[in-house]
Amino acid sequence: MHSCEHCGTEFAVKSAAARYCCRGCELVAALIKENGFGQFYDLKQGLAMAPVRSRPFEEHDFSWLAPKVTEAEQRALHRGEAARLELTLEGISCVGCVWLVERLFARHGGAVRAVANPSNGRLYLEWMPEQCELEPFLRELCQFGYVAAPAGAVGGAHERRRLAARMGLCGAFALNSMGFTLPGYLEMPADFEFAALFRLIALLSATLSMLVGGGYFMERAWRSLRAGSLHLDLPIALGLLAAYAGSITGWALQQEGLMYFDFVSIFVFLMLGGRYLQTSAVDKNRRRLVRQQPVPETVPRFDGDGTPVGRDAILPGLRFLLGPGQALPVSAVMVAGEADFSLEWIHGEAEPLRFAAGSRLPAGAILLSRTPAAVEAGERWEDSLLAKLTAPLAAERGSPGLDRLLRVYLSMVMVLGVAALVLWCWRGDGLTGLQAMISVFVVSCPCALGVAIPLADELAASTMERLGVYVRSATLWPRLRRVRKVVFDKTGTLTLERPMLENPVMVSQLDDAAALALAQLTRGSLHPVARALLEALGTRGQKLLAQCPGAMPEEFPGRGVVLTTAAGRWSLGKAGWSGAGLPDSSAATAGSELRLDGKPLAAFRFSEALRPGVRPMLRRLERRGLALHILSGDHPEKVAAMAKALGLPDAHAHGGLSPEEKSLCVSMLGRQDTLYLGDGANDALAFEAALVTGTPVVDRSLLESKADFYILGSGLGFLPRLFDTAAKRSAAVRTAFGFALVYNLTTVGFSMGGRMSPLLAAILMPLSSIMSILIVATIFRAIGANRVEKSESPR
Repeated sequence: MHSCEHCGTEFAVKSAAARYCCRGCELVAALIKENGFGQFYDLKQGLAMAPVRSRPFEEHDFSWLAPKVTEAEQRALHRGEAARLELTLEGISCVGCVWLVERLFARHGGAVRAVANPSNGRLYLEWMPEQCELEPFLRELCQFGYVAAPAGAVGGAHERRRLAARMGLCGAFALNSMGFTLPGYLEMPADFEFAALFRLIALLSATLSMLVGGGYFMERAWRSLRAGSLHLDLPIALGLLAAYAGSITGWALQQEGLMYFDFVSIFVFLMLGGRYLQTSAVDKNRRRLVRQQPVPETVPRFDGDGTPVGRDAILPGLRFLLGPGQALPVSAVMVAGEADFSLEWIHGEAEPLRFAAGSRLPAGAILLSRTPAAVEAGERWEDSLLAKLTAPLAAERGSPGLDRLLRVYLSMVMVLGVAALVLWCWRGDGLTGLQAMISVFVVSCPCALGVAIPLADELAASTMERLGVYVRSATLWPRLRRVRKVVFDKTGTLTLERPMLENPVMVSQLDDAAALALAQLTRGSLHPVARALLEALGTRGQKLLAQCPGAMPEEFPGRGVVLTTAAGRWSLGKAGWSGAGLPDSSAATAGSELRLDGKPLAAFRFSEALRPGVRPMLRRLERRGLALHILSGDHPEKVAAMAKALGLPDAHAHGGLSPEEKSLCVSMLGRQDTLYLGDGANDALAFEAALVTGTPVVDRSLLESKADFYILGSGLGFLPRLFDTAAKRSAAVRTAFGFALVYNLTTVGFSMGGRMSPLLAAILMPLSSIMSILIVATIFRAIGANRVEKSESPR
């Protein structure tokens, strides 16, 4: 494994000279060097970033930008100030990115300043009205691997921001509470002039902590109880209520031994800190992507003035236009002309198909042509298979093991607390019994685990980010430990999303004129072969396009594209096709050809290629005791051939499956122990049936919003490391839990004996949290990020 010199992602090398994980990273690295931005890598300081992948080679739609710029400039001119605009920015991750974006914007006339924020993925721009063109800047950002979108295009980080606000306030309340409780611990006389005021301030601080921060845990605990499950928030809420209620009682009765005001404030602050750490890591990965869903929210009418129609209002017989790259929301019939469509999303077939007027198109077919296609709807949106496939998943899956543990834990705490009260009341000291019961409830709060588990999750997620894997679900790790079977989709998951060019030397040998023509013929195309050729041209192709963009080529669906220049008539299409009529059926080889005035210049061969590292990855998973399966909508013969090539049993590979059949197969394999990896809409129902889900992020996908994790790298070699990291995280949590168990047994014993004071509780609670943090960090460091656990089956 090598690390990419640009993004730092580890990748399987094809040759010892490989320096970059993808063509995108190679292009951006070249641009950074040519523009004298080498300080970017100094500021990045070796931190791993998301791989650039295909972003610099894609055509990006900025039609939304002009209205926003006009509105911002009109507002600025009215106020006599600089215009301002807030955008979402994909690809920003570190201070190096911030520096690079600011430098790029400063080169444009009329620019005032650009402020990029990696924590929330936002870009703030200020410029002089009518003196700065934003679209060229945003297109330049795309060349450097950053994609801008409207600020509302991605779900906001509302919970993370609320947690940050709560944590800041509760930190101030905790300082107040500690400051005004400390004199009491230092034996301040009870008749001290300000003693009552100090207690009142501590009470108010604890009350505000409960209202601002404690309410967060109580609300979540109540929701989990109503849903019939238990959550770690329940014992936290129980401890807070006991400590606060006991403190109010102690304040009313003037009993110092019952007043835990400082404990309440500190505990709320620490628990909010742990929850913020956990939430911010997951939220960051959920906001990392800004690509739009291929299924359009509205479609323009074909007849009349092109009035947009919401997809919910689509009725049979409606004629509308489907835009390039969009997925057909309902089954329909082509009205006129012909166009190329991809059915990979639905049927798993990688080869694009040509549809002519009168042809019936299935819902989910993706238009690959550069111009819109006119279609007539054959069904309503709610009756469409695609509507079912794109429906959001149910609530995030929990962990039954944690539920059982919490039931036992809470039962023991309740029994011990009540037993302490009864025991002391039987001995005739009810006040001490009340103090003992409250102390049991207070010190048995899972404060250590409330910080240790989020830290373990963050360290585990950071480990996987170096492999281009991004976690979206906080409950992923315990569920991974229960996985016994791994199920793969074939096309786009085990294989690359685009065909592999078998003879890249043909591209490198083209002279500048032919390379420019090839770049112009493939630029903006959604056809997988064209995308592969454009990326094969790499930096050279982008430089040639910048010097001479050229005109839009003419498309011949099912055959190829043609571009006329001063040098002649260039064509790129199927082997034997000279730019007119049908391809020559006598062509000796399959593939694509570049021709000039009908004369062949280069022949390109393509094949369906496995993702890097698939075979060794499968063997490593088998050594872990995992059963491997392939479920695909592609032809059964192709699936069987791939299974044989990968060394998988024939009975574990099934092709020609519909989305419903995929879901049924996963359910029959075992809902509670299956990890499913897929990339198309036809995998959505199987996602609902699996315990753990993951997806490689491709050009047109919707599953990253449903998956527990998504992959931005090109290979699948991360899977064994994913299980290793889950085992490492489990070891850290188990050790922290063991420490918490010893701590709780000791402190509960002191509490039941009536020897636990509020001061001791306030000291032990943060110390136990610090110890848990040290335990988790030490275990992760000791095991090592690159260690592969041998012969360990998941539990």
